Amino acid sequence: RRPLTEAGRKKMRKGANRLRTQVPAVDLLASSTLVRARETAAIVARAYGDLALLERNDLAPDSEQDSLLSWLSEQPGSVVALVGHEPHLGLLSGTLLTGSPRHLIAFKKGGVACLEFKDRPAPGQGRLRWVLTAGQLRSLKD
Repeated sequence: RRPLTEAGRKKMRKGANRLRTQVPAVDLLASSTLVRARETAAIVARAYGDLALLERNDLAPDSEQDSLLSWLSEQPGSVVALVGHEPHLGLLSGTLLTGSPRHLIAFKKGGVACLEFKDRPAPGQGRLRWVLTAGQLRSLKD
């Protein structure tokens, strides 16, 4: 229920702009329905030229992965960005990388990971390209 602070919004704007240096285009942006995730996703959407934002209940921290995994496998876009919460995103990334829900990546506020798939996202089919903390992301050059 807590919104982003002004400092948090400022940091996220800088992070989202730096994210574009690593990921020039996003085809689909989905967010948890919780306040800070929605606000964070809206900042990312603006950084990408007012990208449409889809809210999903299955990005909530206590949701089951099955419906999100099913939805991801049906997405036609090549670059999908998800804004959610820990431990959910950490377990999801573990599932996509290894096939089972393992907490391999610890996403702190504003952290980001890039996973690559040969075809569509599916358990055990992902390849980790990179992980950046929020501070590392903000420190990238324009």
